[in-house]
Amino acid sequence: MKIDENIKKLAPSIMQDKDFFWNHPEAGFKEFETSKYIIKRLQEIGFTEIHTEIAKTGVVAILRGKTEHPCILLRSDMDAVCMDNNGRMKHTCGHDAHMSILLAVAELLFKNKDKLKGTVKILFQPAEDDIGGAKPMIDEGAMENPKVDKAFGLHVWSELPHGTIGIKEGAVMASTDPFTVKITGKGGHAAIPEKCIDPIYASSQIIEELHNMDKQYNKKERKVVLGITAVHGGSATNVIPETVEMKGICRTYDNQIRIELKQKLQEKMQDISKETGAKIKLKHIEERPVVVNSAEESQVIQQIATEIVGIENVVTNYKTMCSEDFSFFLQEVPGAFVFIGCQQEEYYPQHNENFKVDEKSILLGAQIMYNIAKRYLY
Repeated sequence: MKIDENIKKLAPSIMQDKDFFWNHPEAGFKEFETSKYIIKRLQEIGFTEIHTEIAKTGVVAILRGKTEHPCILLRSDMDAVCMDNNGRMKHTCGHDAHMSILLAVAELLFKNKDKLKGTVKILFQPAEDDIGGAKPMIDEGAMENPKVDKAFGLHVWSELPHGTIGIKEGAVMASTDPFTVKITGKGGHAAIPEKCIDPIYASSQIIEELHNMDKQYNKKERKVVLGITAVHGGSATNVIPETVEMKGICRTYDNQIRIELKQKLQEKMQDISKETGAKIKLKHIEERPVVVNSAEESQVIQQIATEIVGIENVVTNYKTMCSEDFSFFLQEVPGAFVFIGCQQEEYYPQHNENFKVDEKSILLGAQIMYNIAKRYLY
């Protein structure tokens, strides 16, 4: 692993930043202390063009070189995820590492600003892990003035071995379309079901239909995750309830299949409603498209990664059913999302309370993000 001396010298401040973020975890769109700290650090580095309160807590620092273009965007998420046993938020996904990495890259770029032939936007995004802050930032103009040409992001990743870099062209993270279903029947005494419209029976039909759809898609080797994950209805042995509420998930690596599935879900709900007499309301929430890396940028990053960790440690075929709202940036411009392997001997997955990121993985993340910026801007 080749880590530049100028990055190694920043290790103490990088880990100091990470310690702050680790000890001040905040929920999506509530990253107020996080945002203040990022602004303070950017000012200490020397940035003067800092745009704040984008999508409530988002921050964009702009560093301009000799020309306006090319303009590249480097992005980090900000929010914490998961509650600990005391009901407190924790950084159990690695966003504390991402912010520390991006601040280090910002410092390296600022120190070498005379070399810049274009513009770099350093973007800190709220609410990635739950609500989704990428689209609101885009809607509020984060990719304009100047207009972004290419976008890059990364994620420390427990599924890949320590010291590896995952960079694949095409789909690398799945879409996610969580949904809710409310089934309204006609409640009554369980002894006279013929006088009722049973929403529990309707819910069982929905569960079976979705299970069959999931199997049909996966037989065609088109990976889909589709099913119901929560069911709430009824409270007594002798009462048919009025309503049943369910939650479910739909994920795929293909944006066209994603659209197709949403249409088919609506059609199936209508069919089951006609069959059972129950009213069925389907609502999609927190929708995110597939993360699709563009071919040219992926190939460039594969070369950069090879220079840093060696070709044997560059993973070019990894993708995951997890989702990421960085997909919205990649719908706007070409770019790529990179995985930094951080799996330790004692394995803990993302969102586990014991998940942590070591210094070497953070320095590796800083190295590849800085090298990406250099490739396009120096």
